[in-house]
Amino acid sequence: MNNVARLVILGGLVAIGGAYASGQFNTWLPQEMKVGGSAASILGDGEAALQPQDVQLEDKLQPVIACLNDVASPLRRHAEAYANEYPQLVQKPGATRIAASFKIQVYEQNNSISRDCVKGLRGAVAMAPADAGLDDPGKVLADTLEKLIPVMNEADAYYSRKDNVDDRMEKGKALNGQLMPLFNTFFDAEDKLRQVVSERNHTLREKRLAAIEKAFGTENFGWQTLNVSLSARRAIDGVSSLVDAGKLDVQSMERIERDYQAAFDKADAFAKAHPDVKTKRGNNPKWFSLSGNFNSFLVELKEVRRLLANNPNQQTVQARFSKLQASYNSLIRRYNMTPDA
Repeated sequence: MNNVARLVILGGLVAIGGAYASGQFNTWLPQEMKVGGSAASILGDGEAALQPQDVQLEDKLQPVIACLNDVASPLRRHAEAYANEYPQLVQKPGATRIAASFKIQVYEQNNSISRDCVKGLRGAVAMAPADAGLDDPGKVLADTLEKLIPVMNEADAYYSRKDNVDDRMEKGKALNGQLMPLFNTFFDAEDKLRQVVSERNHTLREKRLAAIEKAFGTENFGWQTLNVSLSARRAIDGVSSLVDAGKLDVQSMERIERDYQAAFDKADAFAKAHPDVKTKRGNNPKWFSLSGNFNSFLVELKEVRRLLANNPNQQTVQARFSKLQASYNSLIRRYNMTPDA
């Protein structure tokens, strides 16, 4: 688990343990790419077969990835904002919350996004293949989110009405006593689940890349796009590991940058050689929607390497690494929203 870009929460909250044990929520966990479709020929209409058990695991992972990206990530940001504000609410009678609510999205009604997450997780847990690494934290995440929903709703109503001004935070303290243990349990489970999902998903995507190459070779948009996306994941993982170990330097950064740029340049050259290719539906291949994001990530890698050459302090490195992670997460969101064909 990457620690370098954790946003420290200052204030007087009592650490209960787990996700908040060190007084901080990690809001910069990497987003996870969808496993992806199997379209692979130069026209985007080919099938590259995986083993049946791998296909089952792909299907099992999809709702888990959706829940992690669409619910757990924004909820972690909301929890971090709340934890920042809570000490001032306690210390200054009459203070009111700045953050609007715990809603996942402003347009969400009746906690529909969170409830869909709970339903999706439980469905995934019930799917084959059985996988304790996924199923156990997945069940905890679903159960805890279900318990969080009514408490978060009650907190939203309490602060939106400024009832904390009238009762001088009496109920607010009680609500905090319910929220924090649930948040700790939820984010502990998320951390475990995200790590396992990342490992399973990366293995599946490597297998998908090999299957595409076996079926169609490397001269196709399916292989090129997936290869760059996997290279981006290897790059962010490599930088994260080196930062955590205190071993990130110019030389190691140059190697990471060089490997990623080689994959990007190869895909970019292929795309430029095939500018008029369309999918069966008449769309441009996925690469053309993602190339700008892939390039932006390369730019951020270069910025990290340039920064390291100037012997920066740790705070400056953390700030730049946060930008790199933000660029990666933006890439993943775009990747997940872009159809395969």
